[in-house]
Amino acid sequence: MTDRKKFFGEIAQDWEREHQNNKERGRLRKLFKHFLLSREDWIMDAGCGTGRLVPFILEAVGEEGILVESDFSREMLKIGKDKYKQKNLYFIQADAQMIPLRENIFDAVVCFALFPHLPDKARALMEFRRILKPGKPLYIAHLMSREELNRFHSQVKGPVTQDFLPAREEMEELFSSAGFRELVIKDERSLYIARAKA
Repeated sequence: MTDRKKFFGEIAQDWEREHQNNKERGRLRKLFKHFLLSREDWIMDAGCGTGRLVPFILEAVGEEGILVESDFSREMLKIGKDKYKQKNLYFIQADAQMIPLRENIFDAVVCFALFPHLPDKARALMEFRRILKPGKPLYIAHLMSREELNRFHSQVKGPVTQDFLPAREEMEELFSSAGFRELVIKDERSLYIARAKA
């Protein structure tokens, strides 16, 4: 895990520069249409990185909602904290496999560009279900298909080279074992969305 923290800390500035453009924002807005969020919702953005989804989530939940940005990389979080100062926005440094918050408090958990990087996916899913209110959704999302993403990671040097999205059958087993229900997976070119209810 230390190697992963170091890896993501070292790429934080490059990551931020790479993803700050109008094309990226357009792709994120299109992706965000798959997240059914409402005014006053409490949302966790797990593995938030530098906060790419912050403007979209805050727009959806309004000033009455709460957004918790969570990541294990202090360097990634610092960039996000320097950019965004809204009163209903909180940043916490935490591992998604051991979230230091009480149960049943969130109306949705968004897991964007994180899931393949979790060494213990089963444990992370149990944590996501624990902090979600009963019946509320978890979203796992990527701007690539599973095949595209796994091919991309296999070409990246460092500790993420084997960080793959599981096949549909394994995802079904992981979600079921963690107590999630009604799993729906959309896997197509430039888009991957897995949604399930706690």
